[in-house]
Amino acid sequence: MNTEKAAVAASATTTSMPIGKRIVHFLVSMKLALTLLFVIAILCIIGTILPQGDNVYLTDWPNNPLFDFYQTLGLFNMYYSWWFLSILSLLMANMLVCITKRLPTTIRHVVRPRVDVKDVFISNQPVSAVIDGEGQRVMKRAVKALSGRRYRIRTGASGTVLGERGRFSGVASISFHLSFIMLAVGALLGAFLGFDETVEIPDGRTAPIPHTDLQVKNNGFNLETVEIVDKGRVIGYRPLVYSSDLEIYRNGELVDSKVIEVNSPLRLRTYFYDLLNLEGINFHQNSYYRTSRGYVTVLGVNQLPGKNIIYLGFIMMMGGITFGLYFPHRRIWIKVGKEGKLLIGGRSHRSKVSFQRDFDQMITELRQSPQEEDKS
Repeated sequence: MNTEKAAVAASATTTSMPIGKRIVHFLVSMKLALTLLFVIAILCIIGTILPQGDNVYLTDWPNNPLFDFYQTLGLFNMYYSWWFLSILSLLMANMLVCITKRLPTTIRHVVRPRVDVKDVFISNQPVSAVIDGEGQRVMKRAVKALSGRRYRIRTGASGTVLGERGRFSGVASISFHLSFIMLAVGALLGAFLGFDETVEIPDGRTAPIPHTDLQVKNNGFNLETVEIVDKGRVIGYRPLVYSSDLEIYRNGELVDSKVIEVNSPLRLRTYFYDLLNLEGINFHQNSYYRTSRGYVTVLGVNQLPGKNIIYLGFIMMMGGITFGLYFPHRRIWIKVGKEGKLLIGGRSHRSKVSFQRDFDQMITELRQSPQEEDKS
């Protein structure tokens, strides 16, 4: 009954909010974030199964009765569809609002943690204990025990002692949330500013680069082969190395040049992308074929402006997960109570079982007399 009343009260409170606060409440909700992440995960699985872009025409999908329907939905170009980009934008807004609301509190806990607390605050911690005896004498032993467990010691004006470990795990949580924004920004940059095209250029010809004001000239294709020998007889030749001598022009002016190979592309940087530390235009030697007039170089030309941001997002995500899992935020308060007894209480955001075990071990040590500790 109490749970139902609380739910009704919470619903009534949310309904009575102004429209602006309700939008913020919706954007910052964990339910929305989890739902969006689940939807994006499902869509990525679909995008892995279904061919994307021009690759769809290399399969039997154009003959499938559902092809036109899927094409209308944008499932064959999903990562550039308006609805997928809208979901990414909504996730980015959710994470951004969440970080904005949590960041001041997180920084305050790191810079100015709560040290001076009341007796009841310590007693109400998830793990707590009361140790009889001379409070100040046991306090010194407790502080020494915390220091031996690598807790950072702070002493308040009232004499309360706070031992802290992993105080930056809150920042790691912010880093984890921020990584999703980085991934979304990288994906949006790639969708709106990037491209991936195939350009075919015969020897001695010049071709325009789609989506740019650049032209690429193929001065010549070079092929090195190696003999295929079977039982001491040459039965054919296979390509060993093939390359193309390229020159990049803008409005008739030479911008860059290079002899490219399969693993050695030409990477053209521009001032705009250097300024933002984003990826420039890449010219890859994809393949080649031969006609009656000579060789034709097949180039893969792409621009992935969000690639470095996506890489940074993954690094921040893994860093946040690793730091949060292996360095959880642990706090233990120690204070001499009104009756002269020592009050100890603390909490841990994660790894609560190991924290409880370590806390119980420390309490057992403190309840021993110094003589008993020396004997043990």
